[in-house]
Amino acid sequence: MTGQSVHANCLVVGTRGILIQGESGSGKSELTDTLITAARASGNLGVLVADDRVVLSAERGQLVARAPGSILGLMEVRGAGVQATQAISAAKVHIVVSLRPIGTMERLPDNSVTRQNLETVSLPALTCPANRPDVSLRLLRWGLRTLFPASPDYI
Repeated sequence: MTGQSVHANCLVVGTRGILIQGESGSGKSELTDTLITAARASGNLGVLVADDRVVLSAERGQLVARAPGSILGLMEVRGAGVQATQAISAAKVHIVVSLRPIGTMERLPDNSVTRQNLETVSLPALTCPANRPDVSLRLLRWGLRTLFPASPDYI
């Protein structure tokens, strides 16, 4: 199975796969770590799929994210280097988070959840502020509540 390798992170919280996009230095790894920690603190699954590079493929109408074998189970921790961590090799993606400079974000958008096409699959998408994992966690929590109202809060 082949796919497109992209500069992004992927993780699973509860039963939801989250793909995080953003420029280098935008806080993808920090947000990933924050979300995993929040899920685990709530007694839910929080696990890394891939840090920095993700291989995406469309499979039966769903987007699947995989870790390249060379980085499976590794995460960059700024100031501490590359660290080994619990990880799974693949996950279905349920939502895409794009990290952007906070000054470029609308304060009161008409629709906080939009759509993004990746590998021919249309997915819910959310814009969050770069390098603000506290704000991003809150926005993602509300985005997931909006998209999956019958689902528990995983973060």
